[in-house]
Amino acid sequence: MEGFPFSPTFVFKAPKCTYLLYEFHWGRRRRIWRNWCKNNASHHAEINFLQNACETIKERKTTPCHITWFLSWSPCASCCRHLIKFLKDHPNVTLEIKAAMLFRHHAQCNQSGLRALVNHGVQISIMQVPDYWYCWRTFVAHKRKNEIFDPHYFLPWILFYSVTLHFILR
Repeated sequence: MEGFPFSPTFVFKAPKCTYLLYEFHWGRRRRIWRNWCKNNASHHAEINFLQNACETIKERKTTPCHITWFLSWSPCASCCRHLIKFLKDHPNVTLEIKAAMLFRHHAQCNQSGLRALVNHGVQISIMQVPDYWYCWRTFVAHKRKNEIFDPHYFLPWILFYSVTLHFILR
């Protein structure tokens, strides 16, 4: 994973790349399985996750599974529909999404998609400073030991997106 794709400097650019950091929690086990994916020329990051990382879920259909996503951008309307179908097909799975930024949040279809996810039991929130620290330590810092990282710079964006998401989901 090049750079830290959750920085507010990405806000001013069209999202060319969306990163999805994820964790699987199986049943009552304390062990966590972590990985990441991103979009490519043919699929959004969410679809790549559903197509590539979920073989294990299909193999363990009866084991409860909680998945946490840390996304650089919230899902678009189309990805929301795919996620709802996936969750209907896998009732043992719960999903929590923590997004750094809201993708085209003025578009009514994206707002409706996020509300539909919540109505299907998905927990959606904006990443907070502890989430940024967690992602940095867990997914990035082990590869970039000498780089300084301070997510407190993100506080205005966290507040803006948190308030915006609140109004979208009400």
